[in-house]
Amino acid sequence: MDGNVTTRSNVTSDGLDTLSSPILDKSFRILIVSIIILVIVAAVCGNLLVCVAILFNKRLRKTTNYFIFSLAISDLMTAFFAMPFDVKFLLYPYQWSGGEFLCNFWAFMYLIAAPTSILNLMAVSLDRYLAISTPLKYYTLMKPKVALLIISIIWLYSLTFTTAGMVRWPHVESSVINGLCIFNISPYYSVVSSAVNFLLPTMIMCVIYFQIYKIASAHAHRIAKQEVPTSVASNSNEDSATTTSEKKRIKRNIKAAKTIAIIVSTFLLCWIPLTLTSTVGSLCRECLMVNAELWTALIVLAYMNSAMNPILYSFFNQQFRESFKKLFKLQFTFR
Repeated sequence: MDGNVTTRSNVTSDGLDTLSSPILDKSFRILIVSIIILVIVAAVCGNLLVCVAILFNKRLRKTTNYFIFSLAISDLMTAFFAMPFDVKFLLYPYQWSGGEFLCNFWAFMYLIAAPTSILNLMAVSLDRYLAISTPLKYYTLMKPKVALLIISIIWLYSLTFTTAGMVRWPHVESSVINGLCIFNISPYYSVVSSAVNFLLPTMIMCVIYFQIYKIASAHAHRIAKQEVPTSVASNSNEDSATTTSEKKRIKRNIKAAKTIAIIVSTFLLCWIPLTLTSTVGSLCRECLMVNAELWTALIVLAYMNSAMNPILYSFFNQQFRESFKKLFKLQFTFR
């Protein structure tokens, strides 16, 4: 997402490094490294916990959580294969020894993080919209096979888009210049990537949640007045039970939508500063001069999102919270 304006990728068309601050202050580097290490540990432990909970808890094996599982895999890949390189870069600036392959691998894992995450969030948002807007058709429309197909398309698209950008539109000939690993992609590709893989899904999700809000408001108004669908009679005990069941289902779906909305909002808060700064910097380098310290802080903010999702699940989702507790108890039992 970040084009060619990061602290490890600021290169001009002639390949010369244009870092505004060649080497970050030592105390700042130690602080950032400490934060990234904490984020790595939290992201790995938390997202592994999410994956294990979904795999071993039948109650969590629902189509919505298929997308959550895919999102956790994306966060794990970022924590395992992107963040450690940032630690190495900060500890040993201008001493890249991994060669072209590892440099490009780092860029690839970093660039694939945001598209896969936001597309999975868009898919789960659409899933919640269908559950609320068409509850009777939901289980017909969103079968497990359909969810798995959507997830496969998301990953295939993200892999293809990222690979094409790196292979077909490199910015300079070499990804390693003067001991510095650069993210060697065209600034034009960076702008297109930000627009297609971030701004567009964001706008779509805003529309989806506006529609969810309208439907939820209508449901809440109807429940408050104790209204039921015209096809449901309100006199019999059977119909009364049906009404109660419907109310519970509506409240459950609305609560789930709110949880996903919080997760989406957190993602956007973490990634928007970096994406907008990158996009403006790619379009007009002279318009926005960002020093290395601020840019590094923006990258760390984006990385922090990988550790936040499991915390949000445990805080807002009772089933995840109970499953996490059971896993912890099982761990201590085996000890």
